Parts: sequence; C-alpha cells; structure tokens
Amino acid sequence: MYTERFYRKWTSSESDLETFRVVLGESDLQVYAERNLRNEALKALSNIRRTLHKHIALNPIFQRSLTPVTSGSSNPLIKRMEEAGREWNTGPMASVAGAIAQEVGTRLLKHSKRVIVENGGDIWACTPEPLEFLIYPGEKSPFSKGINFTLNASQGISICTSSGKVGPSFSLGRADAVTAIHSCAAQADAAATSLANLIRCESDVTRVVEEVACRRKLKAVIATCGESIGIWGEIHLTDRKRAEKCLSQ
Repeated sequence: MYTERFYRKWTSSESDLETFRVVLGESDLQVYAERNLRNEALKALSNIRRTLHKHIALNPIFQRSLTPVTSGSSNPLIKRMEEAGREWNTGPMASVAGAIAQEVGTRLLKHSKRVIVENGGDIWACTPEPLEFLIYPGEKSPFSKGINFTLNASQGISICTSSGKVGPSFSLGRADAVTAIHSCAAQADAAATSLANLIRCESDVTRVVEEVACRRKLKAVIATCGESIGIWGEIHLTDRKRAEKCLSQ
C-alpha cells in the first residue's frame, strides 16, 4: 500500500541542488544532486531491484524472515543487509530501504559530488557541507514541532527512522520515533527497526539509548516515546524555531 510522503514538502528550497523523484515498483526515491540525474538513478534502482528479486527467488526466506539470515551470497548489497540483520537481530529486509538509498546514492557520486537520497524517510547523504535534518515523531507527540540536528556528511552518512505509531513500517514497539545514524545505511535501518521494537513504553527509552551508548555500534541515536526522549552520539541539535517554521510550510 502506498503512503504519501507528506514530509517531502518540508525540505528546504534554499539549496542549489536539483530535486527529482524516481519511482519503480515499491521504491519511491526523492533524490538531490548537482544536476538532474533521473535516468542514471532509475538505471541504478532497476539494477538493484533486479539483484534483490533474483536473490529472493532463490532464497525466499530472505524476504520473509524477521530474524537474521545467512545465505552465503557474495553480492555486496545482500551481504550488507544480512550483516546488518545479524548485528541488530532483524531480518535482512529490515534494512532494505536504507540499503537501496545508499546503493543508488553511491552510484550517483560518479556524476555529482553532492548527493542525497531519501527512500521512505530513510536517508543516505554525501555532501562536503554539514546537513540539517528534522525528525517528526507525530502530531500527538510532545515533540511534534520536530527535532532538528546537523551532521557531518562529507564521508557519507545514513539517517534511518522507525516508529510504532507513524508511517507504514512494521514495528513491534510503541516508539514515536527512533532515528539511528551510521555510515552504513543497512546498519542504520536495521538498528532503527531493532531499537524501535524494544521501546514499548516511556521508561524503555533511557535503557535502550544507554545500551546503544555502551555498544557504540552507531554514530548517534535519537529516541522518543511519549514525554521521554533520549539522545546520544555525534550530532548537534539546532534551533527548534527552524523546525517549527519548516513544519508550518
């Protein structure tokens, strides 16, 4: 079932990057680059989806499993998804949106020094300058005005979010939003899913974020549930008024 990407209207219009949309099957990407690379992005997305479909045809459990899978594939994309599942105790498809975003993005770097790919709210970005991001935990959250932060994206960065209340993604938890940040999008996506599964009430937020801090497997994490919020890692929170302005557009 298609879910409208309402959050896309909140992206800044001040950037000099070209913005274009690429849709194929269930994949719906919003891409930002120094010039319109729709054809290149569509070709990359088509190749990636073909790889996934071929692998799933031979290994149906890869698509269905909610627990880690090891198929023995030598394909880098499949390996990253399976490694992320083992690291965060999820099925490999828990990382598919982020993994596709990064795979498309890295291929577009051949044509543009600045690339941002958003796939269902999961983002991979590579730009020389820091980027500002916004987390929207839903209209019923005390943080519904948004949580703004900046990140260094010069080496490539992934920002993936899971929720038990907002959006169509499957979650076993009740978190308003859990955002995981990692250089590898498959890791960030699987982590967001895994951590969101563990948050079923406000009191779980501190424990989950502290466990992430101890493991140090992520660059950063932001988690919210009700009136509870936990933040850890290499991020810089920015002016809330900017978030309010963005959400009012």
